[in-house]
Amino acid sequence: MTTGVPLNTLSAGDTLKKGLSTILQPIVDVLIPVEHAFLTRHQLTPGSYTIVDRARQDEILASTSSKRTIASGGSASNSIACANILGVTCTYHGLVGADDHGAIFRDDFTSLGISSANDSIPGARTGTCLSLITPDGERTMLTDLGVALELDGAHIDRRAIESSEWLLLEGHLLTAGEKNRAALLKGIEVARDTGTKIALNINSEFAALTQREIVLARFLPVIDLIVANETESLALTLRSTSEGAFADLAAKTSMAVVTRGARGALIHHEGKEITVHAHTQDTVVVDSTGAGDTFTGALLAGLALGLSVEASGRGAARLAAAVVSQRGARLSSSAAELWRAAVR
Repeated sequence: MTTGVPLNTLSAGDTLKKGLSTILQPIVDVLIPVEHAFLTRHQLTPGSYTIVDRARQDEILASTSSKRTIASGGSASNSIACANILGVTCTYHGLVGADDHGAIFRDDFTSLGISSANDSIPGARTGTCLSLITPDGERTMLTDLGVALELDGAHIDRRAIESSEWLLLEGHLLTAGEKNRAALLKGIEVARDTGTKIALNINSEFAALTQREIVLARFLPVIDLIVANETESLALTLRSTSEGAFADLAAKTSMAVVTRGARGALIHHEGKEITVHAHTQDTVVVDSTGAGDTFTGALLAGLALGLSVEASGRGAARLAAAVVSQRGARLSSSAAELWRAAVR
């Protein structure tokens, strides 16, 4: 196992020769505080993630006058934003429209130094997610994917993947049609050809349930790392316990991670099973959204930096705890110091 970069050589200004690239669905979040009664009135299941059309979004928006906050979002987007603050050079493949929401998404990542492999699409609509946040911090999400559905194999940039240590695949693309699936498969083809390691974050129980056969047959045999939360792992393997699901996934790929919230995470790597303990000290859950995304981004950052799996897992757990202790799925650059303390 790689012993990694000596921790006393890491500093806030460190960068990498090789970083992290991802294939994702660019989404702009519209964050709206609501009461539980609002969800009941609109027949929404608390904590659910639903694909809707723009008309349904407009219906919900018209029903509330609560203050709205707009920010770029998306699962893999949160992961690379996390990796970026740890010093990893990041790029992304994903389509946005040449509209106001597209400008918000691109400007956000440009300001962070994260580059896109794709141009904005004139006349197209950027994907948006209405994120309805109840007082307990739970989010109920209604997403219109917009032009993100048009991403296919032709949009995959070989140079972006070749210059990266890892390629992260966002599992939401598995359920978004043949074009998005073709983009994932093209990314895998390029990564394998260029020696870039491949990680798949399942991202949703729906993807695990409906795409389990293609994941098991076409993805697991050719990727280097799969990340799933406990519910997703059970759906993917049809097991009844997270331990059983973890064992199944560990047998099918070289590295498997099952995250379990407050019970930490299980990691299998090179025949070794590692238990990562959750950071619970002084952790008060304010908003659970983004915990898994942050864990994945921090884990891949640690691995890309050459740290051991154990150290990378500790750093990932620390930042996952930090993100649930705040509103919003993005951490500030100061979180890098928490990560450094954890990996030491």
